[in-house]
Amino acid sequence: MRGLLGFILIATAMAFAGGAARAAEKVDCSHLDLAFAPADKADWSECYVRHYSEGAEEANAEVETLIADIGTHVVHITSVVAGRNTYFDKVPVSNKLSDYDELEDMRDVATEPGYDRYQIIRFRASLWKAETDCIGFLKYGGAMIAQGGNSYGARSYVAGYDCWRNGSPDRGQIEATLDAIDD
Repeated sequence: MRGLLGFILIATAMAFAGGAARAAEKVDCSHLDLAFAPADKADWSECYVRHYSEGAEEANAEVETLIADIGTHVVHITSVVAGRNTYFDKVPVSNKLSDYDELEDMRDVATEPGYDRYQIIRFRASLWKAETDCIGFLKYGGAMIAQGGNSYGARSYVAGYDCWRNGSPDRGQIEATLDAIDD
């Protein structure tokens, strides 16, 4: 069930408007550039890669996704790196989380300031029919700046969530998750 659900949510999370895309391919997590050390101790984990392209000189991106159930919490991380001539508009973390279908009934959403380059929100949600306390995170990277000082948008981003089954995570737990992400 989780495998099928994972594939469906990966396809949704990585969909881009229009264009051709290769289907998400399930891979061994060691084949990802994205790394998350706690996933090595996970009860189960799944990883996917996908390439999106509208043509050789058009918009393209490489997408990697890791989902890990670490017992006390579930982590879902998506890393997207834009190819040549491709940039991402910067949107709030809540917009990225809306792509994760497994997060149902998101409520009590509140901004969590003070995490350097990460946008963080706290929320409660039903994850696979279980109530959880979660954080959502988003970090943009590599903005292209034009000669006039305008930004074309981000060249990459890392987004996802960490949902805890037994109470709300404290700052140390949140920092441990963010520090463990190696994109």
